[in-house]
Amino acid sequence: MIRSLLRAAFAGACLLSASLPALAQQAAFPNRPVRIVVPYAPGGGTDIISRQLAAKLGEAWGQNVVVENRPGANGIVGTDLVLKSPPDGHNLVVVVGAHVINGSLQKSMPFDPVADAAPVTLIATSPWVVVVTPSVPANTLREFIAHAKANPGKLRFGSSEPSSRLAGEQFKQQAGVDLTHVPYKGGSMIMTDMLGGHIEAGFTSTLTVLQHYKSGKLRVLAVAGSARHPSMPDVPTAIEAGLPQYETYAWYGMYTARNVPVEITSRIQKEIARIVQLPEMREKLNQFGAEPVANTPEQFAAFTRAEFEKYAKLIKQAGIQAE
Repeated sequence: MIRSLLRAAFAGACLLSASLPALAQQAAFPNRPVRIVVPYAPGGGTDIISRQLAAKLGEAWGQNVVVENRPGANGIVGTDLVLKSPPDGHNLVVVVGAHVINGSLQKSMPFDPVADAAPVTLIATSPWVVVVTPSVPANTLREFIAHAKANPGKLRFGSSEPSSRLAGEQFKQQAGVDLTHVPYKGGSMIMTDMLGGHIEAGFTSTLTVLQHYKSGKLRVLAVAGSARHPSMPDVPTAIEAGLPQYETYAWYGMYTARNVPVEITSRIQKEIARIVQLPEMREKLNQFGAEPVANTPEQFAAFTRAEFEKYAKLIKQAGIQAE
């Protein structure tokens, strides 16, 4: 009897000693510098927002938080680096919607964008907008849809990335119109060609079109969000304008490696939720037309799955081939 009790006590002590390092690591997080990987080139919105976050996180944690740009393959290279890092929360990645789109556009992926990425938080969102040139005889979204239906395939829309391309494809399907897609390498190039009359429409960010909207050189017909955007309050949402299903966003999200303890991801999320409400951080996000979200890891996981499924369906319906 005593021998059995001793064996049980020894086994319990072994289990406890095995769990102590993990518990200590969680309690001490972060216990060394934290790396935020931006899987895109320096200077873009993701890079700037990540650097603002890194500075504030470093102040809060008393640890260096460094930003490292690892561009390549539409975000896949840098993301893969983080997802294969040790599951301790010291390696983070900030991505855009292309993260979930890649899973359907690439024939082979080094990771599963849903199963292999531990969600931390949806940092912020920015609704896409529907913009047309003054040559298009439409002052409202309904008029634009009617004009497009009367001229199938004749109106061209530009996009500069997979997310904006799919915002256009989603519009085509839900409005029942046939628009011709023209790819671009950047949002500013779309604006240039719209101003030059080379294409008639675009699905882009509020930031990209804002100055042309204010000058009256381009016409924004609708915001694809749940509410009007503060930078253009007179522009209705697509819901108000007669397309009730059309709601789609550009977004910035943070992930880490799979199997990072939920206590750590929750701790990071709570700190980010505090930071994005600071006046200077809200101002920086607003410069990119974005509104802070900073939801929980569980909520962001559900959002990630929903976005992946939505885009996979859109890509299949639009007949876009994987590369």
